[in-house]
Amino acid sequence: MAVELQGPEPSLERGSTILVTGAAGGLASILSDQLSEDFRLVGVDPRAMPYGRNFPGPFHTIDYTHRKMADLFRRYSFSAVLHLGRVAATARISRSARYNVNVLGTRNLLMLVRKYGVKRVVVFSTFHVYGAHQHNHLHLKEDEPLRASQIFPELSDAIELDNYARTFSLQYPEVSTVILRPANVVGSRIRNEISQLLRGDYVPKLLGYDPMLQFIHENDVARALRLALDSSKSGVYNVAGEGIVPWSKAIELSGGTIIPVPHVLAYPILGALSPLSRIPKHLIDYFRYPVIVKDATFRRDFGFSPSVSTVESLVSVRGKVGVRSG
Repeated sequence: MAVELQGPEPSLERGSTILVTGAAGGLASILSDQLSEDFRLVGVDPRAMPYGRNFPGPFHTIDYTHRKMADLFRRYSFSAVLHLGRVAATARISRSARYNVNVLGTRNLLMLVRKYGVKRVVVFSTFHVYGAHQHNHLHLKEDEPLRASQIFPELSDAIELDNYARTFSLQYPEVSTVILRPANVVGSRIRNEISQLLRGDYVPKLLGYDPMLQFIHENDVARALRLALDSSKSGVYNVAGEGIVPWSKAIELSGGTIIPVPHVLAYPILGALSPLSRIPKHLIDYFRYPVIVKDATFRRDFGFSPSVSTVESLVSVRGKVGVRSG
């Protein structure tokens, strides 16, 4: 059973102003193109906007903990916050800098949400918070313990972000809060670790392991976020695509060549590979043990069904075929 929280049922009127964090990222670019038709958007990101990419509204390069964030809340009177600003553990910044963005930044954003009367928040988390364990249930529900940091401390800030958002939703039910935990997001426009890995000519596979994995296309994730933004629901939800495939099949579909790697040598060997073919240390166990989430509650509560198949999603990571935007 999903962790669904009871709260108010605010309607987000067309023309409302939405704050989009992580606005310099690929997922924000996909989603903001859709949202800009109905809402006024304001983007913020500690990173500069990539060359050649435009945000459809005012864009501010600001750290989420900076006092200038309060200025944005006062100036724009946001009706909703779309928090896409989680920094992955694979980002090339220090652990303390990542903690500042993910944990302290999220705390400050949610404090400002409450202070300035924002009605709705959508927080983009990750299925990695569950952790990869050989004794995991076949289908992980939203109320499973978040155990990733027990093995890899570098995932502790992702768990703390998720937990803080969950605690916030319980403490302040007057704010409608949705927390999404998506499976592996893939596509041609995002540059997350799994998509980068599958774009490599040579992709590692641990000898003796071929776990089943879930994937969801970037367009379907954008649609899931839009549904969460528009809905009156509150709660914690897993989100995934259709079906599961073994890692070897995912590599084949994306057009890569498998590099067999002995597990006992995984860390030194994978660390020496090219950036596009490298599996970060904290993700090794996700390529040993299946981590399959159950997303039935999100589908039921939001009327969601993936529009891009798993095969299409994996083929699309190199931009070889067109995929409908959904």
